[in-house]
Amino acid sequence: MAAITIDHRRARRRPSPAVAARRLQVAGIGALLVAACAVWTQTGATGGTGNGPLAVPGTGPISPAAAHIWVVQPGETLWGIARQLQPSGDIRPLVDALSAEVHDRPLQIGERLILP
Repeated sequence: MAAITIDHRRARRRPSPAVAARRLQVAGIGALLVAACAVWTQTGATGGTGNGPLAVPGTGPISPAAAHIWVVQPGETLWGIARQLQPSGDIRPLVDALSAEVHDRPLQIGERLILP
């Protein structure tokens, strides 16, 4: 009778059921992450593809961002800021809007107000 030799370097062992289950879990989690990334990429941070400000050229008002932010300087008040923004007419609605912006708190030097 001839002796049967087994080359142990080539023989593959099946992983234990616990290892196989763990590998399956890792593969499933990886597939879920890829799917979640694909959905997130399609929807984007703005809520949908093509909804950003650059989606359609020429739409929307164009103005510098600095025109919409006021940095409070020492000694400034809401009434003074409103008067500088609106030199004539009734400034009470503007003062009310600015007051709502700061949530009726006193102004702080260096605070940035988003102008209405």
